[in-house]
Parts: sequence; structure tokens; C-alpha cells
Amino acid sequence: MDLSTASQWAEVFGLITILGAAIYSFFQINEMKKVREGAASLSLAELLQSSDFAAGIIQVIEQPNDLDSWEKFKDYHGERWPQAFSIMTTWESLGAVVHRGDIDFHIVYDFFSGIVQQHHKKCQPLILSQRETGGDTRFEWFTWLAEQFAEYEQSVETPMAAHLQYKEWRPNPRK
Repeated sequence: MDLSTASQWAEVFGLITILGAAIYSFFQINEMKKVREGAASLSLAELLQSSDFAAGIIQVIEQPNDLDSWEKFKDYHGERWPQAFSIMTTWESLGAVVHRGDIDFHIVYDFFSGIVQQHHKKCQPLILSQRETGGDTRFEWFTWLAEQFAEYEQSVETPMAAHLQYKEWRPNPRK
């Protein structure tokens, strides 16, 4: 084999190697995305399993609709006001990470859409009063997330409750 033929074969081999690496990378990236989405889902599920988080959710659900200052918020919740406040900051954080694309909108929607919208309605007087003194960035992502959920529900057929919509669902057989 002469040098010219060997170099052509080397180019073909190099091209096949690069193409193979690109295909392998494509599958690896897709697998990493699935793993990341699974980890995000587990993290969200873990939130619901925290007793402090669950207690904070209930506190905010049960609070009156007219808490329009930190003083009223703290007075109503008493010593447990940090738990209720941490719920608001959790929704704020989730809004930001959903917007950035770090976590899938639909995962967050499936876990928290109703709670976020209900909490936003309960907390809106407080949020609006905070914006009067501190600017429009107060709980901006909490508001954004609640509005995105409401807009999504208006743009698609109203999602049914999971136990109704997926009543006929069956797991795939074991391999």
C-alpha cells in the first residue's frame, strides 16, 4: 500500500471515528437529561415529605386573605412565621429555575400548580404591599410562576385530576 492510499484510509477511519463519537455523545446527552429530570422530580417530591414544608403549606392555605403587611403576617403565624415565609421563598426559587429551564415546567406544574396558585392568591396583598415599598422585584418569580400556571390551564384543555385522567394506566411489564 502506498502512502497516498494509506492517508486516504486514515481520513476515512478518522471520519468514522468522529461520526461515531458524535452519535455516542448524542445518546449520552439525552441520557444525562433524563437523569437530571429524574433527580429534579425526586427533589421536588422530597420537599413534600418534609414536615416543616408541609406545615408551612397548611399555614399559608389557612391564613386569611387580608395579610397586607409583615406585621400582620408575623402576628398571624406567630413563632411559625418562618415556615410560612419559607414557602413563599420556595415558590420564588422554583419560578426562577423554571424560567431558566433548569427544571421542567410540567414537572413543577404536576407537583405544585394548585398550591402555588392558591398561595399566591393568599399572599398577594402582602406581595403588593412589599412592592410599594421595595419595588416590583419582590416575589416576582412567585407571581410569574402562578401566572404561568393559570395561563397554561387556560391555553389547554383543563387538566383532569391524575386519579381520573390516568385511571386506565398500567405499568409496563417487567423485563
